[in-house]
Amino acid sequence: MSKTESKFIGVDVGGTKILALLVDDDGEVLGRSKRPTQQEGQPLADQVAAVIDDLLAATGTEPGEIAGIGLAVPGVVNSQTGELVHAPNLAVDDPWIAERIRERYGVPVAIGNDVNLGTLAEAWHGAGQGASSVVGIFVGTGIGGGVVIDGRVHVGAHDQGGEVGHMVIVVDGPPCGCGNLGCWEALASRTAIEREVRKAVDAGRPTVLAAAAEEEHIRSGPLGKALKAGDEVAVEVMTRVAHYLAQGLLTIKHLIDPEVIVLGGGVMEACGDFLMPLIEAEVRADKLRASREGPRLVASQLSDDAVALGAAVLARSEVAELAAAAACACPPAGEEPTAAYPRLDSVSFGVVVVEGEEIPNDIYIRADGKLGKRKKKAARKKYGTSHVVDAEELQKVCKGQPRTVIIGAGFQGMVRLTDDAKEFLNGLGADWQVLRTPEAVEAFNAARGPKALLLHVTC
Repeated sequence: MSKTESKFIGVDVGGTKILALLVDDDGEVLGRSKRPTQQEGQPLADQVAAVIDDLLAATGTEPGEIAGIGLAVPGVVNSQTGELVHAPNLAVDDPWIAERIRERYGVPVAIGNDVNLGTLAEAWHGAGQGASSVVGIFVGTGIGGGVVIDGRVHVGAHDQGGEVGHMVIVVDGPPCGCGNLGCWEALASRTAIEREVRKAVDAGRPTVLAAAAEEEHIRSGPLGKALKAGDEVAVEVMTRVAHYLAQGLLTIKHLIDPEVIVLGGGVMEACGDFLMPLIEAEVRADKLRASREGPRLVASQLSDDAVALGAAVLARSEVAELAAAAACACPPAGEEPTAAYPRLDSVSFGVVVVEGEEIPNDIYIRADGKLGKRKKKAARKKYGTSHVVDAEELQKVCKGQPRTVIIGAGFQGMVRLTDDAKEFLNGLGADWQVLRTPEAVEAFNAARGPKALLLHVTC
């Protein structure tokens, strides 16, 4: 598929709506489809598929024209296995939703956190376009954040990178929904704004927000109108919010020093004209001198499309990486592979079939083509479980300098790598992946050139 023909689908899987965009290789939106999210009664994967099918039908697109699909979810995603680990605002019936969508459409499917992907979209096609480092801050019911460096989302070692809403700004401050005290979103989100407005109303202070305070939530729209009307309570509360937002941005500036900080979310969209000048003035007044002025503070440009567009960008990157990995795994023209590798015929829970032989055991295949049974007793003795792989074990598997290393993490992705194992693989200079076991079998069979495999055949 040529660059001009490439099409991707990005899906924003939210607690209230599912939005899908059809996007070309240059980020142009070719079509959109949306349905409300049903929190019970219909499997989430089926709901996502229904919106994708609507989009394909509305745009006259055949499934075979799609190069990849990206899913953005409001929760924690295991970046190594694609598992949706935690999504408090979704009735998740299947943590492997990305796998279900891949099975349905037969194309690569990438999955990531929604705010991370909203930031990715702003970095590629929005307010942060052209910048080498972008931090996105989205102020709504809470405060979400994302970090993009050199065009890639930084998720961190434990997939908590960008969780800036839970930076502690005031030690032992007001309680946050996460359970900690004094978090940024406990001081500057719409939830915090509601708390302060209601305090003023309960104290008998006159405000145009009194009626809004009687509702379950005070929406961002009435806050913006109150500021334009010069309402004393609104101005006082939002001036304090601007101060807290600026102090949080100073922390981000000192920690990451990004080129651009993008500010978005419902509160910024409704109240940005009031907040932005106050925030900019306080950030610019930073007493810690830098070598030059920065970062640039800008308003988000992509609004409701940002998250779904970011999911499409993630899918585009995933497809490009798979293509690059396949190219790197091919031997140079005229050069034969360095070893003959046994073919993995199939895998089921507890058994892998290699060249017609059933092996009821974890296995490894070295770069020299040697097949062996994994000795799980060593891992159990060290860690109490065979679900841990360390550098010492990988050194034995990777004899012969493989260019590709595949680790099958089990049918539920239970296997994890120790930090020293990751350091070893990074230092090896090989392309390495941790995949669910069925995907690992496919990836190993498809890889060309020197390669190694460690395969866990149970959970």
